Amino acid sequence: MIITLPWPDKVLFPNAHRGRHWATYQRAKVSARMDGFMAAKQAIGRASPATKERMPVRITFHMPNRIRRDWDGMAGAIKHHIDGIAKALDIDDSAFRPISIDVDLDPDKRGYVIVEVGI
Repeated sequence: MIITLPWPDKVLFPNAHRGRHWATYQRAKVSARMDGFMAAKQAIGRASPATKERMPVRITFHMPNRIRRDWDGMAGAIKHHIDGIAKALDIDDSAFRPISIDVDLDPDKRGYVIVEVGI
């Protein structure tokens, strides 16, 4: 199953939310969780996916620009999206393993994330 997510809000990056009011961060978290949930439901369609004890996941970040970002910061930024995907699949997100992360550049400069579940 291939799920396309929007580029994460800048306040979701772990190093960016220091010093911000908690409500700003909370709004972004709730929105990200809903984005992940709705994108997964759209990818699932009417079929209910067969869940297993382990579901491999490949995450590809298509960055909007050439700003250097570390992989763990990007993974932290989509944590709430992944929670929404897990909820849509009705599984615990600890079943998502192994996880591979890759980075690419979006030629349209908008940025997005591709999450492939059960590859």
